[in-house]
Amino acid sequence: FWLLPPASVALSGAAAGKLREFSRSVELPLAAMPHFCSGAVTVALRPHDLIRRLHKPQHDHSHSNGLGCQMKFLPNRKRSQQTRCKDAVERLADDLEELAVSNEIFNPEFSMGDGVHTTEHTPPKGRSISEQEQKHMHKLSEDVHKQLNTILTVIQDLSGDSSEQRVYRDGAHDADAIKPLEVLIDQDLPVQLLAQLSTLEFEARKDVMNVCCALLRSGMPQQVDRRAVQYLRHHPTVFRLLVDGYEHEDTALHYGVVLRSCARHSELVEAFLSSGLMPALLQYTQHQSLDISSDAFFTLKEMLLSHKEVSAPWLETHCTEFFTAYNQLLISGDYLAQRQAQKLLNGIVLDRHFQKVMVRYVGSERNLQLHMNLLLDRSRAIQIDAFHVFKVFVANPQKPLRVQQILHRNKSRLVGLLESMQSIKPDDQKIADDLANTIDKLSRVVAPVSPTLTSKVQPEGAVPPSVPRHTTKLSL
Repeated sequence: FWLLPPASVALSGAAAGKLREFSRSVELPLAAMPHFCSGAVTVALRPHDLIRRLHKPQHDHSHSNGLGCQMKFLPNRKRSQQTRCKDAVERLADDLEELAVSNEIFNPEFSMGDGVHTTEHTPPKGRSISEQEQKHMHKLSEDVHKQLNTILTVIQDLSGDSSEQRVYRDGAHDADAIKPLEVLIDQDLPVQLLAQLSTLEFEARKDVMNVCCALLRSGMPQQVDRRAVQYLRHHPTVFRLLVDGYEHEDTALHYGVVLRSCARHSELVEAFLSSGLMPALLQYTQHQSLDISSDAFFTLKEMLLSHKEVSAPWLETHCTEFFTAYNQLLISGDYLAQRQAQKLLNGIVLDRHFQKVMVRYVGSERNLQLHMNLLLDRSRAIQIDAFHVFKVFVANPQKPLRVQQILHRNKSRLVGLLESMQSIKPDDQKIADDLANTIDKLSRVVAPVSPTLTSKVQPEGAVPPSVPRHTTKLSL
């Protein structure tokens, strides 16, 4: 029946009798409106009292040999939430199908077949979107926003992030909540949502980002956690989709957040590093947009440092090609990019997990030349950052002959330069000790014993083409 206060609603005799019997069992007030009537039977009650008491569990002591049996007259709100999640997943799949069809009409270059969109959502030349079509797209985006909110609430309950006190955990209700999430993953909806991100409105984009990140958050039931990780790990296009998302400024940060959420799991870091997309990510760290370049660099840092046991072997294998591209950040002339790149490089070179990478890096004469030139930079901060890497070249007990020769030829000028740097941070005792120790080791560098190597020495003041020339020359 419906509550339509203050009108009266006519019930059948049987229904009215059951309602009167129920009112006695739960002690409902019988002197308020609206009225429910059938012939001579009239029951008056307040709507909010009825709703509250229908949802409140009652006990029947007249059955089961006198034992109290709990009766729920309406489904428990917490239990019905799982049903809403199941319905939301089904509705979301329908919305995505409609979005895909709309995109094929508005933009023939848009492809959902492989889960990757190739161009930003704009109508083809000569094809404008009508007002009715815009309203339809707005309605779809609003519905996606609504369904994702329902799904996100269930995920938060499962992971313990909900602001409400959790009523259940790891029981039958958990199984009911997990099942729609498994359907969500099995139907490839997370990646389809990411592929449609540019067609959705701002609030819906945030919901897509939050749902994808929540599925990877710690605290999820292991069954969901493992399924989500394996789903993304073996997905053929998800990492390409996320990296290419940096191309468009309006969605770049959303894709970046999801990509960094993947870095929480070592399996996904390994999958990303094996995807061959690191050069593309490095390119976006030099994007003309400061927001995109900074976010891409933050993602790069997370991928390299979150799970060092995975990234260190990969970096050792791809050392030459990675640092050939990475060194371009150090000589880009962009102060922020140089500082970020120097700090990350310091973290790698001075970390014991990357010891083999460090040995290979400081064994390169080209890397030495680059950092010798950075010691001459106008910025004192960049000079200090460069020194922290340069001191490793000097401290290396097994210097290659070419590295040793360059250090020996420039020994006196390098010592003078390092002594002048002691005034940069006079109150920093650690830097003062490092400078003194490096100066001492540099003073004891001897010429390499290799007559064949001497004939290959470059002329005084020669600088590699990719390294900027400074006023004070060092012999390389």
